[in-house]
Amino acid sequence: MIRLWTWCAVVAVLLASPAAAGPQRIVSMNLCTDQLALLLVGPSRIASISWLGADPAESALADLAKGIPVNHGLAEEVIAAKPDLILTGQYTTGFAKAMLRRLDYHVVEIDSPTTIVGIGATLTAVGEAVGEPERTAALLAEMDRRLADAARAAAGRFPGTAIVYDANGFTVGRPGLADDVMTLLGLTNQAPALGIGAYGQVSLESMLAARPDHIIHLIYRPGVPSIASAAINHPALKKVLHGRKPLEISGRLLTCGTPLVADAAEQLLAALAAEQR
Repeated sequence: MIRLWTWCAVVAVLLASPAAAGPQRIVSMNLCTDQLALLLVGPSRIASISWLGADPAESALADLAKGIPVNHGLAEEVIAAKPDLILTGQYTTGFAKAMLRRLDYHVVEIDSPTTIVGIGATLTAVGEAVGEPERTAALLAEMDRRLADAARAAAGRFPGTAIVYDANGFTVGRPGLADDVMTLLGLTNQAPALGIGAYGQVSLESMLAARPDHIIHLIYRPGVPSIASAAINHPALKKVLHGRKPLEISGRLLTCGTPLVADAAEQLLAALAAEQR
C-alpha cells in the first residue's frame, strides 16, 4: 500500500506555513510536473494540471488533484487558465510550448530525472520556479530520511540479483530509478548484464537463462488483466523463482523522478521482507 498519507501530511504541514510570494496561477502540462507542483504548492495555487495527473492509475497524487481543472497539452487550454507560470517537460507538445513562448508566457521546461540524485536538482528547479525553496528543502530532507531508513533496514539482508520484468518484456537498466532502488536495498540489477541500457526489452528465453533471484513487476492499473503483462505469470518463470511470486511495486511511483521514489523503496523492502518470512 502506498504511504500517500505520509506525503499528504508533509504537504499539509508545509502549506500551513506562510507561502512565498510566488506564482498564484500555475499550469502544469506534464504528469511529472503535475506531481512536483502538487507536492510543493498544493492545489490552491494550481490553475490546471494535465489529464494524466488527475488519473489515479497514472499519478499517486491524484487525490490531491481533485477539483483542479485538467488540460490535454493544448495551448488554447493553457491560455484559458490565465497562468502566471507554465510548467512543461521535455516531451510536452513542442508546438504548444513554442506558441506559449511566442505569446510571452512564462514557460519553464523541467528535466525528468532518471536517478535519485537527479531528483534533488529537478525538485530544486521547480521549487525556484514556484518560489518555494524552503518547502523544497523540507521535501528533499523527508525523501532522504526515508531512503536512508530503507537502506539501513535492508543492509545485508537481500543479497542476490533482480530484474524488472514489465509489460511486453520491458525492463529497466542503468541509469534508472528502479535500478537505484534495487541498489539501495542491496540487490544487483541484472538488466545491464543482459545488454540493456536505460530501458529495453528482454525475451522470456533471456530471462530464463539469466535465472535472477528476484523478478520485480511494476504494477499498472491493478486488477485489470492484459495480454502485455501475461508473461509475468508464465510457468517457466515460476520455476526459476522456485514457486515464489514476483515482487510487486506500484509502477506509478517510478514513472517520474519525484520524492515518491521513497515509497517505491519501502514497497520493495516490504515485499522482500515478506518473501523471507
